Amino acid sequence: ISVLFDSARFSLPDATRSSAETSLCVVRCRCRRCCCCAEPQQQAGNTASCMRRTRSVEKRGPWHATNDRSTMWCRRSNVAGSRMTAKWCVAGCGCVVFLLLLATLICQPVQSQTFIRRTANVCRTDDECPMQAYCERYNSVHEYGVCSCMAGYFAVTDANSTRRCLRAATDIGDYCLHNDQCQYTLSTDSECRDNSCQCREGAHYVEREKRCYKTSFLGDYCRLTNNCIGNGTYCRDGVCVCTPGKHANNDRNRCLQDAKLGDPCFRDEECVTDNSRCTQEVCTCRVSHVLNEHRNRCLPIASKIYDLCEEHIQCLYNIPYSQCRITTGTDGITSGRCTCANRFHEMNLKCHSSVHLNGICEVNENCIDIDTACIHGRCRCIDHLIEVNGVCSGAVSMVYRSSVILILTLVTLGTSYGIS
Repeated sequence: ISVLFDSARFSLPDATRSSAETSLCVVRCRCRRCCCCAEPQQQAGNTASCMRRTRSVEKRGPWHATNDRSTMWCRRSNVAGSRMTAKWCVAGCGCVVFLLLLATLICQPVQSQTFIRRTANVCRTDDECPMQAYCERYNSVHEYGVCSCMAGYFAVTDANSTRRCLRAATDIGDYCLHNDQCQYTLSTDSECRDNSCQCREGAHYVEREKRCYKTSFLGDYCRLTNNCIGNGTYCRDGVCVCTPGKHANNDRNRCLQDAKLGDPCFRDEECVTDNSRCTQEVCTCRVSHVLNEHRNRCLPIASKIYDLCEEHIQCLYNIPYSQCRITTGTDGITSGRCTCANRFHEMNLKCHSSVHLNGICEVNENCIDIDTACIHGRCRCIDHLIEVNGVCSGAVSMVYRSSVILILTLVTLGTSYGIS
């Protein structure tokens, strides 16, 4: 039941709250609306239970009511806990029906909140109460009752001290005039914004609970699984994580199915392997990386000799005739670097086939002997040098040239004398 209140605020007393949080909270209800009976009297062994009596009866699901006029009141019963009176009520409990005819109910508290305290707004007839309210009596003995809002409504006091009943929102987006209309059902993390019930900034709506919860992104601290935004998320050890087989998207607000190399995909962020992306709806390595031997990793492609490597394919992709040479340093650390393969040598950070003097070549870089070059498809001695015992020599060339000059000189002189 929701009743007309004054401006004073009332929260569930500590004695009641302790009992409610550790066990079940006895309630007083009307038409599926429950309130915890508050202000316990310190008497162990007794508490209050909800009884229901109806005026003219009309069947409404498991409940009986006519125009929301069904009346509930608290009575004492021998249930372990503190005895409670029917004077004050605190909303926010979920009903559990035990006896449909007697409507004896218990509930578990949904959330500890502060509620407005009920006043002595007495009445004798419904006409003396505001719209959407009726005059409630606990029994037929009392002539006077109290104005109470109908099921689904609760009392507010306007700025001009006018009391009236407002409809409680039942879902996100419902029309509203006051924050309490939203918070009555959607939790204190909701608000009335532009006459529509919405979750507050930093909160999100959980459809299955139909409530707003403070938002925690994947990897952030959380108290409840409902704090974790996105499907497939849950709170583990105080941190929002994805269920096994899923991972967080780039915005950390949704879990994506793990897609490994070769698996089908639609977006890059679905591919879980480092340095992979979605290409033609399949997870592959990025253009700067190459697939390893076991086809489960993407390794960076080497661009030049002496770059770091783990496997040969990293070197061979850009550097023909190269290999990844793994060495172990004096400190015991193993590392690999791109080097030229056997029978190849490095020049200008590239690998070339090694060709000796007189061997077949394609470019000058093939010729590895000193003072040689690729001349007419073979490695020859460069100009002014001649081959001597497989080596290009400049000294022999000078003797040869001197001898030629001497012979030419003698021939010239002999010819001159003969003529004369």
